[in-house]
Amino acid sequence: MVTAKATILVLDDDPSVRHLLQVLLQKEGYAVIAAGDVQSALAQCGVQLPDLMVVDLMLPIEDGEMFLHEFRRRWRQVDVPVILLSASTARNQIARDLKVAATLGKPFFAEDLLELVVTHTTKGEPAATG
Repeated sequence: MVTAKATILVLDDDPSVRHLLQVLLQKEGYAVIAAGDVQSALAQCGVQLPDLMVVDLMLPIEDGEMFLHEFRRRWRQVDVPVILLSASTARNQIARDLKVAATLGKPFFAEDLLELVVTHTTKGEPAATG
């Protein structure tokens, strides 16, 4: 039985971006929980807490910032690293304010995203051998 390296929540309202992220991460051996809006993402977290979250900042109705505030309110005891995705020029300041692990501009290179994912899912874990 093969187990996933980690479970990653992907929150993005664009179905094509969400699908791209899901395929890219699954290809690398991660389990992916995909959501297109804040309420779906929160419901998914109620079923299974992720090891890492990739969150789009700009979402319709409720944005990524609202999601992170609500996630942290509901699961205070859990510290899940966040990679914030955004085309916003203010993303670095917003990322600092939200105390996220990393930020990545849109559009992004797959290699840059995967590097951040590996960095933030392997902290404190022994290096894989084989």
